[in-house]
Amino acid sequence: MSEYREELRASARKVVEDAGTPASEGAVWPVAVELGWLLTTLPEARGGLGLGWGDAVVLHEELGRGLAGAPLLSAALAAEALAGAENEAGASWLERLLAGEPIAVPLADGALAAEGDGLSGRLEAVPSAAGACALVAWTEGAEALWLIPRDAPAVAIETPPYWDETRAWCAVELRGVPRSAAVVLARGERAARLVEALTVRRALGIAADAVGGGAQLLELTLEHLRTRRQFGRPLALFQALKHRVADLATELAAAEALLHEAAAAVDAGRADAFRRAWEAKLVATAAYARCAEEALQLHGGIGMAVEHPCHLFLKRALLDVELAGDPESLALAVGDAVLREAG
Repeated sequence: MSEYREELRASARKVVEDAGTPASEGAVWPVAVELGWLLTTLPEARGGLGLGWGDAVVLHEELGRGLAGAPLLSAALAAEALAGAENEAGASWLERLLAGEPIAVPLADGALAAEGDGLSGRLEAVPSAAGACALVAWTEGAEALWLIPRDAPAVAIETPPYWDETRAWCAVELRGVPRSAAVVLARGERAARLVEALTVRRALGIAADAVGGGAQLLELTLEHLRTRRQFGRPLALFQALKHRVADLATELAAAEALLHEAAAAVDAGRADAFRRAWEAKLVATAAYARCAEEALQLHGGIGMAVEHPCHLFLKRALLDVELAGDPESLALAVGDAVLREAG
């Protein structure tokens, strides 16, 4: 790992640790904006740093470690969509985003329907949409990529209960939003390319959140096993528990390796980047969920689970599994991609 990437990781970790666990949106988002994290993957021509997702995933790993609520992934996706627009329509919105006004992108699969002169549809798992100035979404078949202002008519934002309490989840329903009230960022082939890029990077961000959360939870579990004693011995000396923890460490190491390989494939523009991103998302979220379930058991005897952050990691892990496509659908997509590549 490069020296710059290590410095980026150390800076992000300090921000998240200072904010506590879970790190609230209010504590992390202003600092993230001030430090220029949204500029990481933006091209230099757009005032960005021109770095790749190999660097960006480091930030998302650290946010995952601290169960941070800041909508950095959603905002980073919005920034890429605005920077890649086929016209200058999104330039002023990009400036607003970089100045700290969140623009939301759904982290769950879903698309809008263009019906007559209106846009309709319900989008789930939209981070911090209630406080966002706009929403970026696409129509079915990725025919067009749209920016819908928060105050556009016929936009309804709900805050239904989600298992994951560490992020401010919303559902956004568009009930025939007039196209004249929205901004078209791209159409046709350009829109399809942008939507594919966004979905690939969304998968990387979720995988990074899972890798970071799993790593932190494993550290908490190891510390518990070292300090808690049973029959006069630390739990860490029991062979059965050693094996369980070793299995978790192996799974998380494999997930981290796949994540960084996928990010490198995306940055290099490789043909297999799409498949690599979905593989990383599948493996990382599965490893995170298994680590969270095991950690809850390995922390047995500490009292009420609500008194320990274990349950927060578990709820976040289980939601990460379902974001950006359910595991079965993604596994089938990866399998199809492998067969196509094999010829």
